[in-house]
Amino acid sequence: MSTKIALLIALPILLGTGSAAAQDITGAESSAATHKGFWLSAGGGGGWSGDLRGAAVYLRMGGTPSANVLFGGEVITWFRGDQDYLQRINVTATALFYPLYPSTGGGLFLKGGFGVATTGDGGATGVGTTFGAGYDFGLGGNLYVTPNIDFLVQFFESWTDTQLVITLGLGFH
Repeated sequence: MSTKIALLIALPILLGTGSAAAQDITGAESSAATHKGFWLSAGGGGGWSGDLRGAAVYLRMGGTPSANVLFGGEVITWFRGDQDYLQRINVTATALFYPLYPSTGGGLFLKGGFGVATTGDGGATGVGTTFGAGYDFGLGGNLYVTPNIDFLVQFFESWTDTQLVITLGLGFH
């Protein structure tokens, strides 16, 4: 139930990037990959919250205001599926900064986001932040495989929770 709520919260962020999808994303003027227009990345992996281990998935998408800055929305969740089911969800407005782009053709990025955090059972809602880094390895054209590391900090009314998440994703810029 709370996953649906988190996705509904993310929808306006993600739809706000719709105008970017109308931009040229083919990179037809050059054979090199380019960052422009709409972008999308999704992946999965695992992570830790304290001494607890669990799985993680993410979905990011948005627009490209400049070649080395991507802006959009991100939903990232960390969860455990054992008898003590536990889930944390961050829905954030997120910016990715590529300090070496376009000289590397992809490469290293740093990211940060700010938004809403919730527990999987809907029992608590608060402020969610994400800080991370990754590297885009080009597969050809504007398709990338991307290892990511994220640090999520979630501030609930009477407590704070953190997760360290490592994922591998597939992206299109």
